Amino acid sequence: MNNLFNITMNKTAYTKHYFEEFSQSSTISAGETIPAIKELIEPTSVVDIGCGLGAWLSVWQKNGVKIILGVDGDYVDTNQLLISKECFLAADLEEELRLPEKYDLVMSLEVAEHINMESAETFIQSLCNAGNIVLFSAAIPHQEGVQHVNEQYPDYWINLFRKHNFFPYDWLREKIWNNTKINCCYRQNILFFVNDKYKENYPLITKESRKVLPVIHPEHYEYKQRELTAYRNILRTPFRANLYFIKKFAKFLLAKVGLWK
Repeated sequence: MNNLFNITMNKTAYTKHYFEEFSQSSTISAGETIPAIKELIEPTSVVDIGCGLGAWLSVWQKNGVKIILGVDGDYVDTNQLLISKECFLAADLEEELRLPEKYDLVMSLEVAEHINMESAETFIQSLCNAGNIVLFSAAIPHQEGVQHVNEQYPDYWINLFRKHNFFPYDWLREKIWNNTKINCCYRQNILFFVNDKYKENYPLITKESRKVLPVIHPEHYEYKQRELTAYRNILRTPFRANLYFIKKFAKFLLAKVGLWK
């Protein structure tokens, strides 16, 4: 992602369809990942900053967590939520967030890349304000997605967390790496960040510090290779290229009038 330009977030991109598209796979991913998390930490309260429809929180509830809070923008249709409306807080994620209480686990998964670079430090500060351990993942460069305005390798986020005395621990990725039921982006990017003052409270996570490598999951790599091959085939001749773009434009027009989804 080229960050030389000041990109203004287009919040209208976060439509009902956008959230519906990801809620099912997020629920499945959460169902497979949360048991692995519980081997390392047993939270009684969880806040998810950038929660979408609350898919992860709904699974935490099924796993016995009674205190939950989901935070996201006012563009979320609360009638779509998978959690109670009373457990949802609308907030501007690019402004500093200070909650009245701290949570046993703070989550923010595949959200930070949607935050403008100018607000990235503020966003990380909000996560650190909310608790002493953060479960975090963010898209790496060229991962691509809707409104990905700040895709970065882990070191970028590690440096921002370090300003608040939070340090990374890479224990979860190896536990879920080969579980194909879990969305590849989580398996590729997910890390713990722990407040160094309280690291003794999480011995299974902080017993050893590893260097966090900027790894790319083979599934993501293979997907990108297939995509590249497809575009090479499309652009092989002017006729194929023109036909492809005519079809794309026709679909765009049909979608505009509600005849194509």
